[in-house]
Amino acid sequence: MLRRALALIMALLLTVAIAACAPERESPDPTAQALAEGLAAKDVSAVAFADATGAQVQEQLAALTKDMDAWQPDVTVTGVEEVESNLFRATLSYDWPVPDSEQGWSYTTTADLHYADDRWQVRWTPQVLEPSLAEGERLVLATKEPQRGQILDADGEAIVKNRPVKIVGIDKTGLDESTAEDSARELAALVEIDAAGYAKKVAAYGPEAFVDAITLREGAFKELDQGKLEDIDGSLAVDDQIPLAPSRTFAGPVLGSVREATAEDIEKSEGKVVAGETVGSSGLQAAFNKELSGTPGTTVSAVAQPAEEGAEAPTRQLFHQDPADGTNLKTTLVPDLQSAAEDILADTKSPSSIVALRPSTGAVLAAANGPDSEGYNTAFLGQYAPGSTFKIATALGLLRNGMTPDSTVTCDPDLVVDGRTFENADSYPAAFTGKITLTEAIAHSCNTAFISEHEELSQDQLADAAGALGVGMTANPGIEAFLGTVPREDSEGTAHAASMIGQSRMQTSPLSLATLMAAVVKGESVVPTLVDGHDPQAKLPDVPKLTEKEAEQLRTMMRSAVVDGYLANLADLPGKPAIGKTGTAEYGSEDPPQTHSWVIAGHGDLAIAVFVEDGKLGAETAGPLAEAFLEAAAG
Repeated sequence: MLRRALALIMALLLTVAIAACAPERESPDPTAQALAEGLAAKDVSAVAFADATGAQVQEQLAALTKDMDAWQPDVTVTGVEEVESNLFRATLSYDWPVPDSEQGWSYTTTADLHYADDRWQVRWTPQVLEPSLAEGERLVLATKEPQRGQILDADGEAIVKNRPVKIVGIDKTGLDESTAEDSARELAALVEIDAAGYAKKVAAYGPEAFVDAITLREGAFKELDQGKLEDIDGSLAVDDQIPLAPSRTFAGPVLGSVREATAEDIEKSEGKVVAGETVGSSGLQAAFNKELSGTPGTTVSAVAQPAEEGAEAPTRQLFHQDPADGTNLKTTLVPDLQSAAEDILADTKSPSSIVALRPSTGAVLAAANGPDSEGYNTAFLGQYAPGSTFKIATALGLLRNGMTPDSTVTCDPDLVVDGRTFENADSYPAAFTGKITLTEAIAHSCNTAFISEHEELSQDQLADAAGALGVGMTANPGIEAFLGTVPREDSEGTAHAASMIGQSRMQTSPLSLATLMAAVVKGESVVPTLVDGHDPQAKLPDVPKLTEKEAEQLRTMMRSAVVDGYLANLADLPGKPAIGKTGTAEYGSEDPPQTHSWVIAGHGDLAIAVFVEDGKLGAETAGPLAEAFLEAAAG
């Protein structure tokens, strides 16, 4: 009996000793966490699996999710519970964020963890990815693009809308092959398209087909030689309507364009843009892409292999979100004024621009760029010396130093400052040299009269005066804009002297000078805006504000430029008296130098800036353009 008791005690001690020597089994939690991280990254090749290698399971996962590349899931471990001695079950929480949406696709799955070969191993099944997946099924993501919002004009009308066109082509009915080819080549030459390519297209169609060659706006169609068109056998023009802006070039750099999303667009969007989506690539289309584009509709389905080739694949819907159409964007543009400005600039052989603002509100009514701007937004982004238009800011600085419009200044034929000779324009009237009033100096644009005051008006005072008129503000009217700069460090010598007449290193854009003009008209700083209801987040220069008294004095002097000076062509405009100022700014290294041509003007509740990069005197080049636009605006 004692022997049996001793044997039992020895056996128990041996068991305890063996247990004490056995290595402690590690927790399954790190394996569950590695699985979750791998699933979130769509790469489980480093995870330990039972009955398969990590590479084999990765191949299966890639096949199951190959149509889900646009989405990346968040996968977390929410629990690990023991099922039996060597088996634990991990619960995984999936959250697939839907791009550009607050909604997501969420669910939970489980994965069994088996302990073997001294480590925890995952038992892989498709249900680890999605709990209802059956063998042979995979996840497929489909998107439906929403209706993109429209860009509207100031009256709330769509700028791009259905407009009448003519589809010009060849009707092959009754034509033999030789005649059809000859007609195709004749028509191609008339409408200026590839003749060989169009002839090949016509030949490929049936014997009674109408084969389109080109779609033309009605105006462009009327410009065709109608006699030649009628003489072409089988020629035909079919009436149609398609979505178009008022003209082919209408506000192109401002409105911008759209394109199908590129790989770069998709990568930069951080999941908000998917393949096949339309995105804005420039202008307002890009700046307000989120609002205009809306949210694509999305459907995730479990799709099985079809029973036989050509059969429809069995599909189960797992998640669905309807598309949300984009919202419309209302601009401040007035189509008649925009079209008038573009028509006026159509024959200008240099980068050019006309900008029109409503001073009472800051609304940009027109922002036109000439054809030689070649798609660049000269109106908003051009950076040019303002020349004599800047004398309005200089005059404001002199008024603040105690002058009045009737104060006397000296207008000499030339003036030397630190060895540099400044002169007036060759056409400057001799009758207004010597002692003249500040108003006369504005009206006739005497350079030396303003430069002679450079020791009395510091560069800081000059910059303050310009800032009071809005030059140098930062603002986002809806798209990127440059609103001018007056370097304060140009405080001495010829740099400061040149600044007095809008030269040296100061820079303005047509928009910034239209804004300056608007401030004079309104009597206070004006912030330009292009989009109705948009906060331009303007930051005005921290300078003494423009007063109504100062603005009235400036208006008086600028009226003199119309009545007695270089802008006499604006004197007879109907309605309220027009005011304005010409400007000519030298640039480049040629002898004589090239010149920018400027005019700024105000007429009623309208302020404009007209600019031609390579022109003659402001009155000579920009003046007639300003007159034509103000006449169009008046009626």
